[in-house]
Amino acid sequence: MSDTLQSRIRRPQFNKDLLQRGAADVNERLDQATQKMSDRLTYAYQRAAAAFTAYINFKDTRGSRFGEAQGVAPIMRAPAYPDSHIMTFSILAGLVLFEGLANAYFFSKGSDLGLLGGWIQAITVAFTNVIASFFIIGFLGLRMLQNPHRPFSFAAACIFTPLAVLLILFLNFSAAHYRDLLDINAAILAQGGIEQTGEILTPVTRALTLAPFETLEALLLFILGMTFAVIAAFKGATFDDRLVGYGAAHRRLVAASSHLAAVLKQLPSSRASERFDDEDEALTAIAPGDHATTRERAIALKHEIDEVFAEEVEEALEASRARRRQRAVETDTQSDVYSSEPPPRA
Repeated sequence: MSDTLQSRIRRPQFNKDLLQRGAADVNERLDQATQKMSDRLTYAYQRAAAAFTAYINFKDTRGSRFGEAQGVAPIMRAPAYPDSHIMTFSILAGLVLFEGLANAYFFSKGSDLGLLGGWIQAITVAFTNVIASFFIIGFLGLRMLQNPHRPFSFAAACIFTPLAVLLILFLNFSAAHYRDLLDINAAILAQGGIEQTGEILTPVTRALTLAPFETLEALLLFILGMTFAVIAAFKGATFDDRLVGYGAAHRRLVAASSHLAAVLKQLPSSRASERFDDEDEALTAIAPGDHATTRERAIALKHEIDEVFAEEVEEALEASRARRRQRAVETDTQSDVYSSEPPPRA
């Protein structure tokens, strides 16, 4: 009887200790979750602040280094670049594949591996033609030529871009002559003549003499190769913003701002965020001497980034409205001139 009574007395004490240990575990987990969220917020804030500072500095100096762009006007527009580069790479791959398949059969006539060897040669020529045009002429050359505030890069582009154009021109010229020689050799063999293997192996030497094409297929190959080179160069020039590095700085800021917004959204709601509904109050949180928390500073920074993006959009819209007004004025002026002319005499 006494043992049963003692066990009943100890049971509430045991349950109380168990509840206390459970509460301690819950508090520890909450502290860990809070610390983890605080670390994520600190990282997101630092990342967004660094990206925002780099973006503003790029706009003010046009991304120049070593004092190249002293005295130039800051950038007053948003960067222009494709939303996704997957389509660009798909077009380049299609150009290489189409040009390679179009010439595989003809190049196979001069290869010991037959159709496989001809396809390898054709793909090699097409890949060199498209990739060199895209990267050297378009992405580096034409984009650097649009950055005159960088004298070193601009001078290098002025020198190497024409050389790259001549290289692509000579590559397509030599490939067309090689196909020309293969067709001529096949025609000679069909008529019972002797195979001209030695001349077939020297398409570059024949291209250096600027000899004209003798078959229509060679001319079409040259036109096709140069057309694909022009398309690849255009894709390279429009692959990113014409100011080198401007698009990359903008993408980093967009990614950092989105990450900061996602972290802020995961934070528990409190009154601290309510006092930043107004942008003017938000900007005061990062003023010198203010003792705002990391959360308050992060909210203020997000407001400031959004304000910069909104200003860029507004400036673009204002420029578009100004161009439309200018075209309307020019159209009205031309109509007035035409209406003031005397009618022609009969």
